[in-house]
Amino acid sequence: MLVKQNKSLLIFIFFFAGQLWSQEKMPAYGDEKAIIASKTKAVVKIETTMTNGDQEVGSGSYLGDGVIVTNFHVMKPYLEGKVKTLRVLDWRGGAAIKVSIGNCGGENQNIDLCTLKVEGLDLHYPFKLMSKVFKSNYKVNGYGYCASGGGLRGFSGPVLEFIDGMGEHMGIYGSKKLDVKSKAYKIGFTNCKGSSGGPIFDPVSGELIAIFTRYYFTQTSGNKSFEELKEVSTFSANSSIQILELVKDNSNFREISSEKINKERKLASPYEVIPH
Repeated sequence: MLVKQNKSLLIFIFFFAGQLWSQEKMPAYGDEKAIIASKTKAVVKIETTMTNGDQEVGSGSYLGDGVIVTNFHVMKPYLEGKVKTLRVLDWRGGAAIKVSIGNCGGENQNIDLCTLKVEGLDLHYPFKLMSKVFKSNYKVNGYGYCASGGGLRGFSGPVLEFIDGMGEHMGIYGSKKLDVKSKAYKIGFTNCKGSSGGPIFDPVSGELIAIFTRYYFTQTSGNKSFEELKEVSTFSANSSIQILELVKDNSNFREISSEKINKERKLASPYEVIPH
């Protein structure tokens, strides 16, 4: 009897030790190379097919417990009923089996942030949100998926300044002004179309400082193309301080894509969405 108990105890110890061993260790503070590499597993790609057939790409930053933060303008077409299919992909290219949408746009839908909750993705090293204003002229790193194709792309450069209320210069997509009271940074480097929602983080601590958002103008953008905008503007990023306000209540998520729903609606793909 004692032998059996000892054997069971040994099995439990080895199992528990194996579980601990399999857990990924967070990179140490200040280990910039390891931190930058680890965060590639905390970024998602958001693919949408519009009802008119157009393909769009966005990015998202993983905050833990399946929660993703992206931009409101990335999810706005879905909310307007213009999306036929939607997929959220991890760093391996695996697609979420369930996607739920949370707080999008804030109370007045004028904040360019949106939360999602996903299941079935291989995500690691979640971002901790920085709760203070990051220092200007310090180098930061960022990631995003580009609409032009290819894998995850890295970016780096300085944070220029923090602006509390940047919104009057940020309404370039559509007639409605977004981010009227936004807490955002101007950053001294450009990214690519499709990287909206991707993380900008401190390579020393790994904390999320902001997410790529849109261009900041001193004048109206007019009908300029994305490439033309790069030449006359500075990129802006919604700050972690504003994201903290958005994610205070993460309990109100509603499902927008699942195998169950698609089976009931007789859709071909488990990631196809019927807009409400």
